[in-house]
Amino acid sequence: MKLAKIFLALFILTLFMSLTNSALSQSARTPTIHALLIIADADPSIGRAVEVDQKRIEGMLKVAEGICRVRTTTLLSSKNELKSDPILEWLKKVRPAANDTIFIYYSGHGGMNKNKQTFLYLQDGYFFRSKMVKSMESARDCRLKMLITDCCSDGPEQEVPPSLRAVVSKKALQDLFLEHEGFLHITAASEGEYSWCSPRYGGWFTRAMVDAFDDASDTDMNGFVSWEEVFKLTIKDVQKKFKRTFPFFSADQKKDMSSRGIESQTPKLYSMAKRKGEQKLDKVPDSDNSQGSTVNPTELELGQALWMIGNFRSPFTVSIETDKPVYSVGDNVSFRVKTTENCYIIVLNWNSQGEPIQLYPNKYESGNFAVRGKEYMLPSSEPRYDFRVSGQKGEERIKIIALTKRDDNLKLRDLIPLDDGCGSALSRVSVIPRKAMTSKELEMKIIEVINALSPSNWATASCTIQIR
Repeated sequence: MKLAKIFLALFILTLFMSLTNSALSQSARTPTIHALLIIADADPSIGRAVEVDQKRIEGMLKVAEGICRVRTTTLLSSKNELKSDPILEWLKKVRPAANDTIFIYYSGHGGMNKNKQTFLYLQDGYFFRSKMVKSMESARDCRLKMLITDCCSDGPEQEVPPSLRAVVSKKALQDLFLEHEGFLHITAASEGEYSWCSPRYGGWFTRAMVDAFDDASDTDMNGFVSWEEVFKLTIKDVQKKFKRTFPFFSADQKKDMSSRGIESQTPKLYSMAKRKGEQKLDKVPDSDNSQGSTVNPTELELGQALWMIGNFRSPFTVSIETDKPVYSVGDNVSFRVKTTENCYIIVLNWNSQGEPIQLYPNKYESGNFAVRGKEYMLPSSEPRYDFRVSGQKGEERIKIIALTKRDDNLKLRDLIPLDDGCGSALSRVSVIPRKAMTSKELEMKIIEVINALSPSNWATASCTIQIR
């Protein structure tokens, strides 16, 4: 009798394990999007607009239910839930499988303090973006983590709204939410800028982004919609909207933006997800678009191609920020640089002729090797030089290129002219040595060298300086 009971117990245990393994196998086959929507719906100034954003994102997730499971948690300010503790608690409790996606979306107020630290404005105070990112990185590992924020100030509607796309594409959602990996982190505006919205049509950024969840966003026509393509289209749409709407801003709004040096709204990329299982290539022909470069230099004006070039296949990242968002003529500028890999860094900008000029390394500070994870200030703590603003008011563009190979570093350093120190390193008019090639030829040569690099060996970042 006892032996029969033992066999029965073993049979039940085996059956239970079989059913459990079957359920786990089924779970592995069907990925899940774990979504947290943080919505400031009770705000008197932007409540109507963020409700539109909420409906737009919820509609997109409803379409996603046709390709995977979706588990959505929504925190609303109208229910007194727009606080840091519920967000952090959700991140602690969420249990994604290895092939799942964590998606956090925020629509509400945001800002930046005097130290250029950006934050979300919750009901219990400032919630700094860096804390949110750190908390997401500490959450259970999964294939893709996404942080998308639309921090809005209310803006005027245009007189004739453009038509909406009819339906979000399931194929595009499949590519974007289930076929990428890593950490996607984008927001509606760059540091120092406002993010605009309309009570009727919601945030410009959210609308442009969701509109880009479409098969037509496959701009390189390779059968796959990438976040790289969606983000480029989102930037283009938001900036077009700003330009079209600018005449309808009030005199006070224009005066305020002018005093702050705001000339547009440019969505900001902090980190880019990559296509799942994407192979890292070694050398590729210049004629092959797959080398990781994000621009075609022949299609852009002088100075634009090098400014826009990027490497979406890079396994590491580099960042560059200024010590404050706006400068006056005569101010000194400092740059904060950080990289996730040991590499050599080159910082450059452009003179009034559109020619690239190497700001760092320079004849005062020639060592340009950076250790991963360490934050550097340029100039260094004991500088023999300054980056000083002079010339006319406007915007200066700064780009950093990070290279893991010493030979690649030397090749580019020798190619890009140094600022000769005859004037401000950031001046709009800068004296440079004569070269045996035109400005366009120089830029094309630099891009040619970059495009020949292995995608695993370089990365770029950029920032702008507003001079008032």
